[in-house]
Amino acid sequence: MSIENDKYGQIYRFKVTIDEIEAGDFREASGLTVQREVVEYHEGGENTRHHKLVGPTRFSNIVLRRGTSSSTDLFDWVKKAIDGVVERKNGSIIALTRSGDPLCRWDFKNAWPCRYEGPNFVSGESETAIEVIELAHDGFEMKNG
Repeated sequence: MSIENDKYGQIYRFKVTIDEIEAGDFREASGLTVQREVVEYHEGGENTRHHKLVGPTRFSNIVLRRGTSSSTDLFDWVKKAIDGVVERKNGSIIALTRSGDPLCRWDFKNAWPCRYEGPNFVSGESETAIEVIELAHDGFEMKNG
Protein backbone atom coordinates (compact mmCIF):
# COMPACT_ATOMS: atom_id res chain seq x y z
CA MET A 1 0.00 0.00 0.00
CA SER A 2 1.35 3.40 -0.88
CA ILE A 3 0.83 6.81 0.72
CA GLU A 4 1.58 10.05 -1.10
CA ASN A 5 0.94 13.69 -0.14
CA ASP A 6 -0.13 16.12 -2.83
CA LYS A 7 0.64 19.86 -2.81
CA TYR A 8 -2.56 20.57 -0.85
CA GLY A 9 -1.75 18.16 1.98
CA GLN A 10 -4.22 15.48 0.91
CA ILE A 11 -3.06 11.93 1.44
CA TYR A 12 -3.52 9.47 -1.41
CA ARG A 13 -3.24 5.77 -0.73
CA PHE A 14 -3.50 2.89 -3.13
CA LYS A 15 -2.74 -0.78 -3.33
CA VAL A 16 -1.96 -3.08 -6.22
CA THR A 17 -3.31 -6.62 -6.48
CA ILE A 18 -2.39 -9.17 -9.15
CA ASP A 19 -4.36 -12.42 -8.87
CA GLU A 20 -2.63 -14.65 -6.30
CA ILE A 21 0.66 -12.73 -6.41
CA GLU A 22 1.76 -10.73 -3.40
CA ALA A 23 2.54 -7.61 -5.44
CA GLY A 24 4.09 -5.49 -2.69
CA ASP A 25 3.79 -1.77 -2.02
CA PHE A 26 4.50 0.83 -4.68
CA ARG A 27 4.95 4.57 -4.39
CA GLU A 28 3.76 5.27 -7.93
CA ALA A 29 1.36 3.75 -10.46
CA SER A 30 0.83 5.26 -13.91
CA GLY A 31 -0.30 4.32 -17.39
CA LEU A 32 -4.04 4.04 -16.90
CA THR A 33 -4.50 5.57 -20.33
CA VAL A 34 -6.89 4.53 -23.08
CA GLN A 35 -7.08 6.19 -26.48
CA ARG A 36 -9.12 5.72 -29.65
CA GLU A 37 -6.96 6.34 -32.67
CA VAL A 38 -8.17 8.65 -35.42
CA VAL A 39 -7.85 7.39 -39.00
CA GLU A 40 -7.85 10.16 -41.57
CA TYR A 41 -9.48 9.32 -44.89
CA HIS A 42 -8.98 11.52 -47.92
CA GLU A 43 -11.84 11.22 -50.36
CA GLY A 44 -10.93 11.35 -54.03
CA GLY A 45 -11.95 14.65 -55.65
CA GLU A 46 -12.56 16.32 -52.26
CA ASN A 47 -9.41 18.37 -51.68
CA THR A 48 -10.70 20.83 -49.07
CA ARG A 49 -11.27 18.36 -46.21
CA HIS A 50 -10.81 14.81 -45.05
CA HIS A 51 -12.92 12.43 -43.00
CA LYS A 52 -11.90 11.37 -39.52
CA LEU A 53 -12.83 7.77 -38.83
CA VAL A 54 -12.74 5.82 -35.58
CA GLY A 55 -9.64 3.66 -35.38
CA PRO A 56 -8.50 0.97 -32.93
CA THR A 57 -8.44 1.38 -29.17
CA ARG A 58 -4.99 1.48 -27.54
CA PHE A 59 -4.19 0.94 -23.86
CA SER A 60 -0.88 2.19 -22.45
CA ASN A 61 1.22 -0.15 -20.33
CA ILE A 62 0.80 0.14 -16.58
CA VAL A 63 4.01 1.26 -14.87
CA LEU A 64 4.57 0.59 -11.17
CA ARG A 65 7.52 2.43 -9.60
CA ARG A 66 9.51 2.29 -6.41
CA GLY A 67 8.11 -0.85 -4.88
CA THR A 68 9.02 -3.01 -1.94
CA SER A 69 8.02 -6.57 -1.16
CA SER A 70 9.13 -9.28 1.23
CA SER A 71 7.96 -11.91 -1.26
CA THR A 72 9.60 -13.13 -4.48
CA ASP A 73 6.21 -13.89 -6.10
CA LEU A 74 6.32 -10.84 -8.38
CA PHE A 75 9.86 -11.49 -9.58
CA ASP A 76 9.05 -15.19 -10.09
CA TRP A 77 6.28 -14.08 -12.48
CA VAL A 78 8.73 -11.78 -14.28
CA LYS A 79 11.29 -14.62 -14.49
CA LYS A 80 8.74 -16.94 -16.11
CA ALA A 81 8.08 -14.30 -18.79
CA ILE A 82 11.84 -13.91 -19.36
CA ASP A 83 12.10 -17.68 -19.78
CA GLY A 84 9.30 -17.66 -22.38
CA VAL A 85 6.36 -18.76 -20.24
CA VAL A 86 4.07 -15.74 -20.31
CA GLU A 87 1.34 -16.09 -17.70
CA ARG A 88 -1.41 -13.51 -18.11
CA LYS A 89 -3.01 -12.33 -14.89
CA ASN A 90 -5.76 -9.95 -13.83
CA GLY A 91 -5.22 -7.25 -11.27
CA SER A 92 -6.35 -3.98 -9.77
CA ILE A 93 -5.07 -0.62 -8.69
CA ILE A 94 -7.30 0.39 -5.81
CA ALA A 95 -7.53 3.97 -4.47
CA LEU A 96 -8.16 4.02 -0.74
CA THR A 97 -9.64 6.54 1.66
CA ARG A 98 -7.60 7.79 4.61
CA SER A 99 -9.10 5.01 6.72
CA GLY A 100 -8.10 2.36 4.15
CA ASP A 101 -11.51 1.67 2.64
CA PRO A 102 -11.67 1.20 -1.16
CA LEU A 103 -12.75 4.40 -2.91
CA CYS A 104 -12.49 3.36 -6.56
CA ARG A 105 -10.56 0.81 -8.55
CA TRP A 106 -9.12 0.17 -11.97
CA ASP A 107 -9.34 -3.52 -12.83
CA PHE A 108 -6.95 -4.59 -15.61
CA LYS A 109 -7.06 -7.90 -17.46
CA ASN A 110 -4.65 -10.32 -19.08
CA ALA A 111 -1.55 -8.47 -17.86
CA TRP A 112 1.99 -9.76 -18.22
CA PRO A 113 5.33 -8.23 -17.20
CA CYS A 114 7.14 -6.71 -20.17
CA ARG A 115 9.78 -4.75 -18.24
CA TYR A 116 11.49 -5.04 -14.87
CA GLU A 117 14.08 -2.71 -13.41
CA GLY A 118 15.76 -3.51 -10.12
CA PRO A 119 17.17 -0.91 -7.73
CA ASN A 120 20.43 0.97 -7.99
CA PHE A 121 22.46 0.22 -4.90
CA VAL A 122 24.38 3.10 -3.35
CA SER A 123 26.30 2.55 -0.13
CA GLY A 124 24.74 4.42 2.78
CA GLU A 125 21.40 5.05 1.04
CA SER A 126 18.12 3.25 1.49
CA GLU A 127 16.85 1.85 -1.81
CA THR A 128 13.72 0.02 -2.84
CA ALA A 129 13.64 -3.60 -3.95
CA ILE A 130 11.77 -2.94 -7.21
CA GLU A 131 12.45 0.26 -9.09
CA VAL A 132 10.09 -0.31 -12.07
CA ILE A 133 7.79 -3.03 -13.31
CA GLU A 134 5.80 -2.48 -16.49
CA LEU A 135 2.73 -4.51 -17.37
CA ALA A 136 1.26 -4.94 -20.84
CA HIS A 137 -2.47 -5.69 -20.65
CA ASP A 138 -5.68 -6.05 -22.64
CA GLY A 139 -7.57 -3.16 -21.06
CA PHE A 140 -9.02 -1.87 -17.82
CA GLU A 141 -12.31 -0.74 -16.32
CA MET A 142 -12.87 1.86 -13.64
CA LYS A 143 -15.32 0.87 -10.88
CA ASN A 144 -16.55 2.27 -7.58
CA GLY A 145 -15.00 0.84 -4.41
